[in-house]
Amino acid sequence: MRILFWLSAFLASALLAPAQADPVPLEGDWSGSGIVTPTDGTPEKVVCRINYKRETENVFRVDAKCATTANKINQTGELLMVNPGVYVGEFYIPSYDIGGRTRVVIEGSVQTMTFKSTRAHGRLTLEKS
Repeated sequence: MRILFWLSAFLASALLAPAQADPVPLEGDWSGSGIVTPTDGTPEKVVCRINYKRETENVFRVDAKCATTANKINQTGELLMVNPGVYVGEFYIPSYDIGGRTRVVIEGSVQTMTFKSTRAHGRLTLEKS
C-alpha cells in the first residue's frame, strides 16, 4: 500500500510541475543587442542581426552583421550543438582579421550569445526575427 501511495504522489507531482519549454530552433534569423568590450577600450553597445543555417544535423553556419556607434562588423562562423539549446563554436571577422570562440544558449525564445577573442569580449541577447 505504501508503494502505491508514493507512486501516486510522484505521478501527481510530475503532472503538476511546470513544463520546461523546448528551446526555439537555432536555424533562421535572430536580432538583438548587447555589449562588446575591447581589451584596450571602454564597453560599447552593439546591435546585431544573425542568420544561422544548418549544414549538418548538429553544425550551423553563422553570418552576422553588427554595428556599434563607430563600426560596422560582418562576421562568419560555425557552431556545433553540444546539447539541446546549447552551441559552441568559432567566429571570424575578416575586416579586422580577428577570430575567437563563441557560446550560444537558447532558453525558451531568447538566445544569449557570449564571445571572446584576443581583442574583445562581449554578450548579446537576441530574439528570433
